[in-house]
Amino acid sequence: MRSCRRPDPPDLGRGDGTGGHDAMGLLDGVKTMIGDVVAAADRAVVSTGSGKLALALAKFYPGGLVAFLDRLRETGHGEAVESWIGPGENRPVPVEAVARCLPDAVTERLAYDLNLPAGRVATALAEFLPAAVAAQSEDGRLKPQPNFSTQVR
Repeated sequence: MRSCRRPDPPDLGRGDGTGGHDAMGLLDGVKTMIGDVVAAADRAVVSTGSGKLALALAKFYPGGLVAFLDRLRETGHGEAVESWIGPGENRPVPVEAVARCLPDAVTERLAYDLNLPAGRVATALAEFLPAAVAAQSEDGRLKPQPNFSTQVR
């Protein structure tokens, strides 16, 4: 005689033989996966070089890199910007300040161009733009920058 009993579900527990479901383990796995994606995005920016950030801003920010730096100055971050252009240690600008200076359409274009999630663009700029600007500077002045017709208006 056959039993109509359903088979037991697989043990998805904590691995301790209790058979209990471990929601925290699942959340930890998701957090690890998200962390891996974020780390890969950061590596993508590093591997392309900070110079690509300056070029991307030149392509997509209205007025290019110079206008973006002016916007940072206008919002109270002039000393940091000047530290990138001049000699000495580069001072940081908070991610939130960078994000406020970026129109949504520019963020989307930069995300596509830099192969980053849109939510990581301001973070990448805050982290890597100081070195990019320093590389584009000479004798305390920003070198002439390209200006493209693809800038978002």
